[in-house]
Amino acid sequence: MVARIKRKETITKTRKRQILKAALTVFSTRGYGESTMADIAREAGIGVGTIYNYYKNKYDLFISLIYKILISEDLLKLLDGINVHPDSQRFINSLLEERLKVGFENSHIILLLLFEVQRNARLRRQYVHKVLSPLLIKIEEYIKLQIHRDTFREVNEKVIARTMAGAIIGSMILYKLEQRYSPFKKSGIPDLVNEMGNFFLNGLVRR
Repeated sequence: MVARIKRKETITKTRKRQILKAALTVFSTRGYGESTMADIAREAGIGVGTIYNYYKNKYDLFISLIYKILISEDLLKLLDGINVHPDSQRFINSLLEERLKVGFENSHIILLLLFEVQRNARLRRQYVHKVLSPLLIKIEEYIKLQIHRDTFREVNEKVIARTMAGAIIGSMILYKLEQRYSPFKKSGIPDLVNEMGNFFLNGLVRR
């Protein structure tokens, strides 16, 4: 019984990876609006009905794809442990390192998917609801926790969480646009983490 369950889980994971890989290829070449589930099934080498065993519709498939690319296991572990992070510098640096690594490695894919998100109101709502908002809420919780611990001064945690997210997304966009001329590429992630982490926690003004 246990072996059968594990085998089914393995098959499900393999099939989902196959479908998501095909979806990325199709969305990348045809765009979200022009893509169909039949196109994705053909690319994956499976029947259309098989896709519906795992995803309700094209919207669900697209959001699952962007979630898979943006939300890593390392990020989830980090955010799940926010209550046990006494060192704010270490937490911020760990968050920056994980986000920049994922962002830089997948910048072309992420920008493509975000372009499709902003073109479609329904996709945008689902992206905000299922991907963006849960992350922002976790960062807000961490900021409020540090304010309560008297580590951070009183700030608007919603604004600061979005400022941090904006800085990370902006860095990813500039990394892609500037390519080999980007100071992000020349500096490397460890140096970027130190610079950005110090900026978030200490600002620019000498004290």
